Amino acid sequence: MSAGREFVGPYRMFHLIRAGALFEIWAVRPVAEKNAYAMKWLPPGRDHTRAAAAELKHEYSVGKTLDHPSIINTVDFGTGKDGTYLVMELFKTPNLKQQIQGGIEQLHWRLETILDEAAAALDHMHQKGWVHRDIKPDNYLVNDENHVRLIDFNLSMRIKKGLGKLLSGKSTVQGTYSYMPPEQIRGKSVDERADVYSFGCMVYELMTGKLPFTGTSMNELLNKHLRAKPAPLGMLQKNVQPAFADLVHSMLAKDPKDRPDNLREFRQALKAGRCFHIKPEKPAEDDEKASAESDSL
Repeated sequence: MSAGREFVGPYRMFHLIRAGALFEIWAVRPVAEKNAYAMKWLPPGRDHTRAAAAELKHEYSVGKTLDHPSIINTVDFGTGKDGTYLVMELFKTPNLKQQIQGGIEQLHWRLETILDEAAAALDHMHQKGWVHRDIKPDNYLVNDENHVRLIDFNLSMRIKKGLGKLLSGKSTVQGTYSYMPPEQIRGKSVDERADVYSFGCMVYELMTGKLPFTGTSMNELLNKHLRAKPAPLGMLQKNVQPAFADLVHSMLAKDPKDRPDNLREFRQALKAGRCFHIKPEKPAEDDEKASAESDSL
């Protein structure tokens, strides 16, 4: 436990989930409650800078405006002698990136349900006036019951409309390079369609197990996002429905005007058709695992 600490504010720390360069993620409980929560904690000390603390406060400010079953629930924020902390719903499950690395065939039988929930969460965020700016599989948690939680609002910004969009200056390039839309790379003002692009990159990866663009350097990768076309989805995933492949490629258009305007269009297309020609079956090992768990009860 960090520096032998047992409490942060009114929360008892009982399990370290993950430790990063700046933040630690803990499972915690309020002193007078039994319910467990997740805490993103910036410990006191050298790394406790004003900028790092402001990141957590920003995440709290964004999260408290959102109310959707597929978005992580934001609970509390505090700062003081114990450091700065953000308390959220505890949703213990691997993120989508970890599950992709475990094999996309483990996801395909339930992919349409996952994508619909993931898109609904992001669409809610857009309707509340926010663009996420870091959509990627790492920022979606998905459990075995196909329930989804969108997380990490550190880079989220208010969507600028009208004159505000015209007058906005060039912004700092932030985000994850493998999923970054061209306008974000160029430091331009972004709206819902930037997240549509990143979501399209994620769908491409979930369908094929491969990113639409890779590079041996940051510059090569970003240049591909700006100018290159991804390999046809149907070439890498033979079971994809052509109409769905076309939809994903439209999400990856270089010009935001050529993409779907929002995730509602994606959800409508998903419900009108299917991702796959032949619906993938649940892998046998999942059935065996479920049977073994049932026998152990």
